[in-house]
Amino acid sequence: METFDHIVIGGGVLGLSIAYHLARDSRESVLVIERKELASAASSKAAGLILQATGRAPQTPMVRLTHDTMAQLEEDLGETTGFHDVGSLRIAASSAREAELRGMERDAESHGIPFQHLSHQEARDKVPWLNSSAAHRITLFRTDGYVDPYMLSTAYGRAARKFGAQIRTRTAVNDLILNSDRVTGVRTASGDVFGGSVIDAAGAWASLISARAGYPLPMAPTRSHYWITAADTSYGGEFPVTLLPDCQAYMRPDTGAMVVGVQEANSATFDARQLPDDINTFSPTRGEEHWDIIADAMEPISVFFPAIPQATFASYISGLSTYT
Repeated sequence: METFDHIVIGGGVLGLSIAYHLARDSRESVLVIERKELASAASSKAAGLILQATGRAPQTPMVRLTHDTMAQLEEDLGETTGFHDVGSLRIAASSAREAELRGMERDAESHGIPFQHLSHQEARDKVPWLNSSAAHRITLFRTDGYVDPYMLSTAYGRAARKFGAQIRTRTAVNDLILNSDRVTGVRTASGDVFGGSVIDAAGAWASLISARAGYPLPMAPTRSHYWITAADTSYGGEFPVTLLPDCQAYMRPDTGAMVVGVQEANSATFDARQLPDDINTFSPTRGEEHWDIIADAMEPISVFFPAIPQATFASYISGLSTYT
């Protein structure tokens, strides 16, 4: 009978991060179980934004820990995690967004996250394609940036292994093992595994896992997506991650091009029970409406990014996040 102190279900960025911290900070045994390959679902398709000041009390410390841990990971592994420390630029162009930004600044100050206000000219110096004339307030959070999410995920995995964690891919968890009101292990195709704790990091399927213990999580798989322009020297250089909350949009650099993310007014959501085991065989698009979303966003974004109507979009990336 196999027994571990901790069993982590899910080999994405969250599961591998949990395994890394447990293995590094304790002498307890850790097993990660992933039914496909590591970081092969939502983690590999994320935009990789590292934005520390959130204005949400529980979230800011976690993002800051991620930021601070990347340096530790690089020390542990002797290799880069792919973090680009370009900073983030938040632009408020309405009274409501200005109040929201001031709240983020208070949040940043309380957590020791550095920031500074920029003039219109200073903002344009950092982001040459930006027209900031409509901005009420511009704030630079200089220690933010973006990361290759696959590189970060697999770095967590390699570091977790270095500190003794075991990772099993191509192993599906078919059920939980219950003893009275406790989850004591997992049932896999290759046998039962018992654990002092069982940690649910199953992403879009997390609620299905927790429901087997009688605790369905009130959340749904929700489409997250972004578009990538073709390479263009007029806006394809390095610049801070630029957030335009009045447009529900953001931009970040991407190897001579630009990533453009747009939040949907009515997000596409899905039933986790109907998702395939291999999420890479599933597309969260419905027809061609995702191109309509970026087309509809052109006008508000062009207030800040006048060149966007002439941009050529080369790629569209979509995946499933989970939201309440």
